[in-house]
Parts: sequence; C-alpha cells; structure tokens
Amino acid sequence: MPRTRTSLTAALPLLVVALAGCATQDGGTADDATGTTSESRTVAEARAWDLENASCLREAGVDIGDPSGDGGGMAISLGDDLDMDALSAAAESCRESTEDKLGERPATASEKESREEFEAALRESTRCLRDKGFDVPDQLDGTGGTDSMDDVPEDVLEECGAFGGMATTVAP
Repeated sequence: MPRTRTSLTAALPLLVVALAGCATQDGGTADDATGTTSESRTVAEARAWDLENASCLREAGVDIGDPSGDGGGMAISLGDDLDMDALSAAAESCRESTEDKLGERPATASEKESREEFEAALRESTRCLRDKGFDVPDQLDGTGGTDSMDDVPEDVLEECGAFGGMATTVAP
C-alpha cells in the first residue's frame, strides 16, 4: 500500500473524531423552562467530551488543540515524524478513557446528518467501483469483495469519488 494511502487510511478514524467536534448548529425544540433545547445540550455535551478527549491526547504526547467550538474542529499536527501507530494507540486509549469518564460521545443533529451524507457517498462510490468491474469490500463495514482498494487504479478511484484512496473501512 503506498505511504499516502496507508497514512490517510490510518488517520481516517482520527480525522472522524476531529471532525466530530465541528458541529455547533443548534436545533431541536425547547424542552424546559429555560428554553434550552435538547440539541443545545447535546452540542454542549459533545464539546465537553471533545475537550476531555483532546486533553487526554495531549497527555499522551499528541500535538492537538482543543476543538474550536466555531465549527473548526480539532487540529492535529501531522509532521513528518508522526508515528501513526502511536497516534492510533493514543486515540483508542483516550477514546476509552473519555468514555469511562463521560460515557459515549453524543452525536449532534448536524453530525448525524453529515455521517448519513458521508455513508451515502461511500455506498455510491462502492456501487460505482463494482459497476466498473471491481469486487471491492463494502466501505462501511469491510465485508464482501475479493479486490483490495489497492487493486483499483487511481483514475477509477477518482472517477467513482472514492476519496483519492481513502475509501476503505470506516469505523462509525
């Protein structure tokens, strides 16, 4: 697997976590006397989760900022000396630690919508690749298919919108 595909594939779960902090839209219906909406509480809870997770990642030696709260997500420094295995291990350990403290990270309405759009795009690119004669695995769960994404030429990946080689198994 070329280095760029390996790096991007390995970084994808981290990018998903980083992008998860992007949603700040408020919606929903007021459900208490203060006028606070369930969605605004979800956004606040998600932000608290992201802050705790970012703090854990920094303690583990990852150069990462706090989520911006303005839709900017979290920035991870991706220098040349980045150890993807260490980064992946830190991300998994911190996710578990943060879940132990705060429970599972709540998804905001806009994150759910973005995830649905992303999953629809993955399904469409898989259909396109299969229509082009490549028996690739389902990109959402990694099942099925006999061809690796490495077997698909770059021009076909691009044509099918397979995210420049990042089309691979995505952990929800």
